[in-house]
Amino acid sequence: MTSTLNRLLETFARIGATPDGGVCRLTGTPEDGGARARLAAEIVSRQLGLHVDPVGNMFGVAALAPSSQEAVIVGSHLDSQPTGGRYDGVYGVLAGLLAVEAVAARAAAEPGKAKRNLVAANWTNEEGARFQPSLTGSSVFAGTLALDAALGLADGAGVTLGEALAAIGYRGTADLSLAPRRYVELHVEQGPLLEEKGVEIGIVIGCWGARKLSLVFHGEPSHTGPTRMARRRDALRAAARAIELHHCLVELGGSGAHASAARITVDPNSPNVTPSRVQVWFEFRHEDAAVAVALGDRFLAEAGAAVASLGVDIEIAVDERRGTATLDPHGAALTAAVARELGFSAMEMKTIAGHDALALNKRMPASLIFVPSHNGLSHNPAEFTDEAALDKGLAVLTDVLWRMVTEE
Repeated sequence: MTSTLNRLLETFARIGATPDGGVCRLTGTPEDGGARARLAAEIVSRQLGLHVDPVGNMFGVAALAPSSQEAVIVGSHLDSQPTGGRYDGVYGVLAGLLAVEAVAARAAAEPGKAKRNLVAANWTNEEGARFQPSLTGSSVFAGTLALDAALGLADGAGVTLGEALAAIGYRGTADLSLAPRRYVELHVEQGPLLEEKGVEIGIVIGCWGARKLSLVFHGEPSHTGPTRMARRRDALRAAARAIELHHCLVELGGSGAHASAARITVDPNSPNVTPSRVQVWFEFRHEDAAVAVALGDRFLAEAGAAVASLGVDIEIAVDERRGTATLDPHGAALTAAVARELGFSAMEMKTIAGHDALALNKRMPASLIFVPSHNGLSHNPAEFTDEAALDKGLAVLTDVLWRMVTEE
């Protein structure tokens, strides 16, 4: 029998569905607006209070302890990558909503047991596919990104995040009034470890560090036909050298780092004009943040030398460093205890991908729980986690939240 959770996932997968079975719901698009509207209806239908804050974060509030200002928050995100699957982010939002509903029902049956309130959340622009940086809404909520700066982020067409949220009707006016005590996020792993080891629940205790660089290569426009080769200052050729260097540093260095050059813009982007301005987004990730930083330093030095003969200059547009972090030990211990009592195998692990939990961990103790991803595939239409695994994650999440709202 199909579970309520899986039926909801199927419903949301139709919002922004792509022909290959995936999902494209970029932040602030009509597809994002449609998913938000459906989530709002699900929140209200469960007798939860609906609240939207100034950066578009959505909350479904269960007033379990009206005399308390404290709250435990659970959630994830509805936005996707252009080649998104049907589980990344939305699983945590919908499982969070169902867990809040279940905990609220239990609290009503046991009056006075709950010591604090419970909130289901959808965080704005976790993916960063349309507006950079990623983890935008959760970073504003955590106090590490200014609201005005977030709302002023512009996409490639010059539309700001604030304008996009207003256009779909999800730019709120007031912050959440409750004081967050803890945060919990349930997510598909997006990697292969749980499946490879045959483990049902991943208890995330920390994250890898990352160095994210965006470099602009400045050349000169010229006709691709008559301009002599030695005269050209080809920014795209320089970028190609830097991209190959970037990968070689990791592949030949043996550090175990992960790296990518995953986005590029070319101007004037005409087949008859030598590219004069090219911007490329690079990143290094490693379990030791110092290794990621050192790789970035070496790359910048060697890239400059590699393109010097081409007459192309390099500008550093973005240099973002994300350190490692330790997630809530108490939440990890609760998750381990719940998994054990439910008879599910579990293991501690670190996340390589970024998640809202990492941004929110800077304001409150945050926990992150994984369930297996088939073949470790994510940001891909073929992303898959079977229904039984999804339901096990929900069962663990529900019990963890009950303990968090009732503990002294």
